[in-house]
Amino acid sequence: MNKGKFISFEGIEGVGKSTTIKKIQNYLQEKGIEVCCTREPGGTEFGESIRNILLDNNTNITAESESLLLFSIRNQHINEIIIPNLDKGTWVLCDRYIDASIAYQGYGKKVSLEKINLLIENFTEKIIPDLTIFFDLSYELAMKRFPKTKSKDRFENLSDKFFDDVYNGYLKIASSNANRVKKVDSKLPLEDVCTQIINEVSKLLK
Repeated sequence: MNKGKFISFEGIEGVGKSTTIKKIQNYLQEKGIEVCCTREPGGTEFGESIRNILLDNNTNITAESESLLLFSIRNQHINEIIIPNLDKGTWVLCDRYIDASIAYQGYGKKVSLEKINLLIENFTEKIIPDLTIFFDLSYELAMKRFPKTKSKDRFENLSDKFFDDVYNGYLKIASSNANRVKKVDSKLPLEDVCTQIINEVSKLLK
């Protein structure tokens, strides 16, 4: 049995990842491919419980403690969800993965990239996505899409400067991992964004 493919989706808040992932799932299922959609932080019962703590506006922890919790969630997620699905030939579509830690905790919260890379090396079972889709949209434009009635969580309440740093971090990640990370122009309408992604995903089908 062929192993499944692992695709991660990255970008700041408000870029439309959730809606688009569902459309990519439908596209693959129409091709007869089994698909598992999951997310980080979360993905498992343990992960979702810690996610609630991380997003709670009343949570007050250091950036390094936050990083450790995220990799604790990730290690459980990899072993409980990602590896078993890939091993049985299921494609895994994951809303955020290791690049989110580099962008948010590294470039955004200034945790040492060396420390984050040590966590990646030691707690991800060497599982790297076959393809990462980066939704390229600046924070200024993304915030215009943020629902006016939605209450903001602990991350969404962070400063404009933080999100600018995260966005610029993602640009650096994409530039230095061009074979894996593919940028899609997220200023375009949803259907055009999906077309860009399908063009990249279809290359994994060959």
